[in-house]
Amino acid sequence: MSGFQNIIFDFGNVLFHLDLGATERRLRHLLGDDQFEAARAKLIAADVFNRYETGVLSTEAFIAFLRNATEPTLTEAEVLDAWNAIFIEMPAEYFGLLERLRERYRVFLLSNINDLHARWIDQYMVERHQRSNFRQRYFDAVYYSHEVGLRKPDERIYSYVLQDAGLRPEETVFIDDLEVNVRAAESVGIRGIVKTPDMDMAQLMRTFLAH
Repeated sequence: MSGFQNIIFDFGNVLFHLDLGATERRLRHLLGDDQFEAARAKLIAADVFNRYETGVLSTEAFIAFLRNATEPTLTEAEVLDAWNAIFIEMPAEYFGLLERLRERYRVFLLSNINDLHARWIDQYMVERHQRSNFRQRYFDAVYYSHEVGLRKPDERIYSYVLQDAGLRPEETVFIDDLEVNVRAAESVGIRGIVKTPDMDMAQLMRTFLAH
């Protein structure tokens, strides 16, 4: 792939390793299977997760929804612990590679994410990697769904990024671990790469640097 000037990265399981089943396992442990399923049904019916990830619900309202949907009622600390259990790590070598990429390309982050997870990541970057300016140092701009009010694979979020950043779609490549998100980006003219579990992300970034 050549001829591109802009790289848009997804975050979860592209740059940051996640265990997406960890929250469910933690909640099942706290509530038991029956109560977990009952709570999940209530939250899905109220569209809580989508509303929180697009910034419609405040963090306070989201926590209250989770606590009130469960029997027994969970504490706020239990909710936060379970909700943030998905995070594993961002490999340290990625930081240097991102800095090198920014010398040659415009580099962006586009993530379906919520306020609690964004706060956790910012704190992690400081405590684990001593980087308090993570977003500004490694990206030309960061687009989080809860701040933009749109989420992938809605085509409008890709069009928003292109317009906001002044990007030409044919000069832009987007990397995401979900094929549905990549195909949606391609539908507006962006070139896409599906990050499969066996793909070496560091090697992919080095490939960009070799062009």
